[in-house]
Amino acid sequence: MHRAWLIIKKMLVLVVLIGCGWYLLNNSQAQSRVTLALYNLHTRIAQLTGQRQASSKVAAVDQSSAVKGRWAQRSATVYVDTGNAILNAATVSAMNQWNRTEAFSFHQTTDAKKAQIIVKTMDSDDAAAGKTQTVTMTMTGQIAHATVLLNRHYLLNPAYGYSEQRIVNTVEHELGHAIGLNHTNKVSVMQPAGSFYTIQPGDVSRVNQLYSSK
Repeated sequence: MHRAWLIIKKMLVLVVLIGCGWYLLNNSQAQSRVTLALYNLHTRIAQLTGQRQASSKVAAVDQSSAVKGRWAQRSATVYVDTGNAILNAATVSAMNQWNRTEAFSFHQTTDAKKAQIIVKTMDSDDAAAGKTQTVTMTMTGQIAHATVLLNRHYLLNPAYGYSEQRIVNTVEHELGHAIGLNHTNKVSVMQPAGSFYTIQPGDVSRVNQLYSSK
């Protein structure tokens, strides 16, 4: 009797595990929550042990323009922390522009801990008006977190000629990286220059293609 009960318990556990696995594979929101939870856990462990994130086998930090991966679903929460009214407004406008395409949705949050993407500033003369750093979980191939850095040195200095629209285009470009797009030399918001075009139909197609594939 005892042996039979053990077999039943093992079967029940197996059924639960299979059910959880099926639910995770077929629910993008659950995948996103698990991915973010893994990222937060890894970040906390790295803080406690004094290790750098980049040295982890769980997460690979890509600080260049080459993005690998995508979000589990076509949406992400964004925390805007630029400390500048012009850059804040440009970020909101850029998110709205992407949202209008219906290819991807950005949702602003006031809680940085719950944000999947954080928009901040930097001040550097390294010739980049913006940079995006993404963290992709190697176990899932999904982006877990992204940080967009807007360069005050160029964007807010009249000498460099960044109009309001060019600043918005720059943020659209960086948000494109944050959702998995890479540079292209075509007429696109993702041109390496990053500020001369707003979101184009081709950009929408690339996002749709990225998020339609498994």
